[in-house]
Parts: sequence; C-alpha cells; structure tokens
Amino acid sequence: STQSTGWLEDPDSTETAAFVTAQNAYFEGTLQDDPNRQRLKDSIAKTFYPRTSPPYTHGDKVYYSHNTGLENQSKILRCTDMSAPEKDEEVFLDPNTLSEDGTTALRAASWSETDKYFAYAVSEKGSDWCQIRIMGADKVHLTEQVDWVKFSGIAWYKDSGFFYVRFPPLKEGQQKGKETDEAVNGAVYYHALGTDPTTDTRIVDIPDQPKHMPQPTVSDCHKYLIVSVTDGCEPKNLVWVADIPADFATTPRALDTCKLINTWEGEYDFLGNDGARMYFATTKDAPRKKIVAIEYPTATVTDLVSERDSVLNHVTIAKDKLLLSYLEHVKDVLYVHNIEGLTPASVPTKIELPVGTITSISTCRDKTLVSLKVTSFTLPGRSYTFDVTDLTNLTKFRDDVVEGLNPDDFETTQVFVPSEDGSVQIPMFIVTPNSLPKDQPNPTLLYGYGGFNISLTPSFSPSRLVFMKNLGGIFACANIRGGGEYGEAWHNGGRKANKTNCFTDFIQCAKYLNAQPYCSPERLAIMGGSNGGLLVAACANMAPEQFGAVVAQVGVLDMYKFHKFTIGHAWRSDYGDPDVEEDFKVVQTYSPIHNVKKGTKYPPILVVTGDHDDRVVPLHSLKYIATLQDANPEVGGPFMARVETSGGHGAGKPTSKVIAESADTYAFIARYLKAEWKE
Repeated sequence: STQSTGWLEDPDSTETAAFVTAQNAYFEGTLQDDPNRQRLKDSIAKTFYPRTSPPYTHGDKVYYSHNTGLENQSKILRCTDMSAPEKDEEVFLDPNTLSEDGTTALRAASWSETDKYFAYAVSEKGSDWCQIRIMGADKVHLTEQVDWVKFSGIAWYKDSGFFYVRFPPLKEGQQKGKETDEAVNGAVYYHALGTDPTTDTRIVDIPDQPKHMPQPTVSDCHKYLIVSVTDGCEPKNLVWVADIPADFATTPRALDTCKLINTWEGEYDFLGNDGARMYFATTKDAPRKKIVAIEYPTATVTDLVSERDSVLNHVTIAKDKLLLSYLEHVKDVLYVHNIEGLTPASVPTKIELPVGTITSISTCRDKTLVSLKVTSFTLPGRSYTFDVTDLTNLTKFRDDVVEGLNPDDFETTQVFVPSEDGSVQIPMFIVTPNSLPKDQPNPTLLYGYGGFNISLTPSFSPSRLVFMKNLGGIFACANIRGGGEYGEAWHNGGRKANKTNCFTDFIQCAKYLNAQPYCSPERLAIMGGSNGGLLVAACANMAPEQFGAVVAQVGVLDMYKFHKFTIGHAWRSDYGDPDVEEDFKVVQTYSPIHNVKKGTKYPPILVVTGDHDDRVVPLHSLKYIATLQDANPEVGGPFMARVETSGGHGAGKPTSKVIAESADTYAFIARYLKAEWKE
C-alpha cells in the first residue's frame, strides 16, 4: 500500500492548507492557458436562464421565487394577480442582501396558519447549520433569530409560533461547517413568537438514541403534532403523535407522544388528516408505495390506494383531492383521486403534462390551487397552475427560456442495458445533438448516482447544454441500481452487500456506449457527485481502460472511515458499517482510496470539493488524490484536485461559484477528450 494520508484528516492543520494550496496551483497551472475555460465560463453564464418557481397564494398575494439568471440566490417575489404578475410585482425577500458574497442561502420556509407570518431558515457558506428568522406579510422582521438549527423543517402552530429541530451548540471557537464532529442529539423545540429563542421549550427528544432524528409536522387542524423519527438515511421511520393542548400557545411545554408506528417496518410520509383519520404514503408491504389511512390513537390501518408497478414518488393533498405522481420508466405521470369514498378499486384521473420530471408540486389543504413545474433534458422549466375542482383548466404560468435553445435540435432516447449477470435491464437516457456525425466517436459524458433511493430523472443543466452545443458532446444518464427508479427493490439491489452492482451496472452502460460507432473509451468521460463521486472513482479503479476522463465531485472515497465524520454515520444505510467485519469485507473490495494500484494507467482524474463541506468532508477527496499521485507518479493521469475555498457540499452555492466550477470541470473534460470548440 502507499504511504499514509491520515494527516489530511485535520482540516485546520498548516500541512493540509499547504496541500490544498499546492493542488489548486497545479490545477490552475494546467488550465490557465486553456482557451476553452473562458469560453465555457461566458457561454455557461449566458445559458443561466431566468427561472421562476410555480406560484402560490398566501393571504391576498401570489408568491413565487425568481432568479434573473445570474443572481447568486433566488429572490421571493409577490404580486396580486397571477395572470398579470408584472402589474404590481415586488420583492418580498432577497437573500442576496444577506451577505456580501452571496453565500447566505434560504434553506427552508413556511407560512403561519393565517398567512400572517413567514419564517425562513438561512445557512452560511454552504454549511448545514441554519438560523431561523421571522417576518410578517407586511415585510417587517421580528427581532428574534433562532440558532443551532440543522436538518429542520418549520412547522407552524397557528400564528403563535413553530416547532423545529435544534442540535446542541458547537464548542466555543469552532467554525460552523468546518467541524467534523458527529451531528447527534437533535430534538424538537418550540419557539413562541416574541420570546427569547435561548429559552425555547424542548418538546420531544430521544436521549436514549442520540443519532435518531425527529422531524415535526403540525396537522391540518392544528390539534396534533406529528413527529417522524429517522435513523440515518435508512428509508424507514417511526411516527409519534402528540395532542396539542388548547392552552399550548400561552404555556408551551414538553408533550407526551403516542407511538402510532413504533417499529422500523417502512417509510410513512404524513399527508394530512380528517380529524383522527391520518393519511400516509407508506412502503410497508408496498416497496413502491401505497396510500393508507391510520386511525389515531388505535393505529387501525385502511388501504386507500394500492401499490402499482411504478414507484409513487410524490403525493400531496389539495382540498378533498389526492394528487399522485408516479415514476413510469423514469418519467413522471400525474394522477388525481377524490379522498371521499376512496378505495383501492377507485380509478384516478390522469393530468396531461409534457414528458419529463415534475420538479415541484405546491398545494394546501384549505386551498383549491395546485401549482407545479415540469422540466426535462431540453425543457428548462414550465410552470402550470390548475384548480382541483376543475382538472381541465391547466394554465401555463411561466416558461423558463434559454436564449438560442431549440429543444428540436436534440434527440433524447432511452435504452435498456442488461446488467452484467443479465438479471435486470438498466435504463439509460442518451441526449444527442442532431448535428453530430453518428458514424464517428464524439466526446461523450456519462453521469450516474446509484444510491440512497434517489432517482435521476430528466433534468435541465445549462453547463451540459453548452457541452452538447459548443463542444459537440453527447450526454448519457445511467439509472443504475441503488437509486429509487423502480422502488425499494432497485435501491436494495445496489446497497450494502449489493453495492458493487452499482459499479458493474455503470461499467455495463459505459461498455454499451463504447460499442456504438458514435463513442469510444478515449472520448468517454464519467462524472458523479457525492455518492456518485464514489461511483466514478470505484469504476475508474475497476475498469480504467473504459474511460478517457473521470470527474468525482465531493465524493465519498474513504470507505473505511466515512462514518466517523459529521453526518457520515447516516450513510451506513447504503454502505454498511465498516466496524462490522462482514460489512468491512464488502467496502474493502471497492473503497477508492484503498484500491488504487501502483503502475496502472488510470485515466485523467479530477476531484472537486469545498473546504466548508460538512456533509462529505473534503478529506475524502484530498486523501484520494494524494494516493493516486503517490502510487502513479509516472503512468496515467494527470490526477488533480479543485478545492473551492469557503464552499460547502452544494446546497445554497452561489451562481458565480457554480459557473466557475462548471467551466473548470468541462474544460478538464474537453481537454482530455480532445473536444473542439464550435461557436
């Protein structure tokens, strides 16, 4: 094995800082004269299009977020008339004014019961730590600010205050986002408006299970507090319910919970309630999800919508209608049911939408408005609204338009690639510019993730568009196992003891592309982020001859120690526990840092990370690159790192940094795939 890289685990040491500086200088030196770098920056910036979220009404106003294209953070706007927003459109909240460099981001937001108050959580420099602030619909802020908030929603109780998740404060002198300590002992607190947040009441905690995470929701009628308890990223949760006493607003206190669901038997998403009848989407006895009603407190369960062949990936209630979005071969389809008299035999109504991904649906139990957005590889985004009492009147609110983009210039196909053992078919989307020669290899980028039950559905990316338009590239997206594309069985097929299926599935997709006349190994790059960073690094170790370039963004690369830093312990759901021998034997076979061989011609490899990443700490990327450089100083490569200073895992990253990072990433890919710029 190569020399130890353990010294890179200390983010604050002068040695680590010197290593980061040297790596950035090496990367910078390689790319500084690369003509594609500035071209990419300019073209990607031009492609960052004005985008608007679907609108929603609160009080007598319509609210939606909007970004002119290049703003670091999107602003929340409001107007009076949805059909003519420009008449009196005004800014309600502009996060760009909250910090000098645009790294203060909005992470969660919620309106009080009568839409009188708006609470929102902000984070600094990409950290997961948040602070909650409160403003009235009159745009006046309350003085108090709630601190030490992490992984939290904001659950209002009437107009009096809200429930949220708080963690113990860091030790004196520790910088938020740079710590690697484990995130434990999260509890539900209640903040009463107009009071000092340091005196907030602890409502529900789990002292005997410090790693368990509670998440509060208040029922439609404001009579119940529903607490969902999770253990890491395991797709299962407990459901505890508490009666909120009538005098709670004046005397907040800890509440006793009834353990409605107290065994880890499935996922239960609370949708809403009619009195003591509570509606949930669940995976219990239904890996692709079904809808049930559970009576409180008896826990009697009634099936309302049975499991289907496709995964149910989004459910919401508007008035007396249930809206269900199913993932049918990685494409979203929307259906509507009446809640009244709903049984497994009821037939839903289908809503006609463009082929693609529903990126958001907004509804409210006491309103008839439904607002949603659809996107795909070549459709930047289209917002629609409709009234649930009239399903025929789908109204377009706004299109996100990219200058010079004609979706008809591209062809999107979906192929199904057999897995290595032939047991399953892996879906893969391939997006090709019509102008490309199909009889010779073109620069091709294969993207994947394959973990944590997350589905890679068609989405729009400005930098990817520039890669296809200006660098003559083909884009492919592999829906490998480990993801949620076909439900829990698909997730289970690529986690823990089955984790290596992710890598062989991805390599099969690469081999499929390399066998086509339009692609070849020298012209095939692979890219993935986070768990996808692990994916591409593991594949580079296993099949270096299949790839011309590799980009691992904020990857999990030290599989022996991932669970020891920040929230890493939560990923044991997919990677197992390295402290358990049989799990360790599995990660031993693929841990990227520990499977780098000497004298092997690895393709050019770039790792991309941020020094404030407190989700996947940067030591993973630093140790991996140090190992590659040390093991193969002469053969293969080059092996490079791009380390963003004051950058996190990605959430809330300012647009300026996104563009610079994308330009550098694609300049690296173009350089080693020998892609030529076309205006």
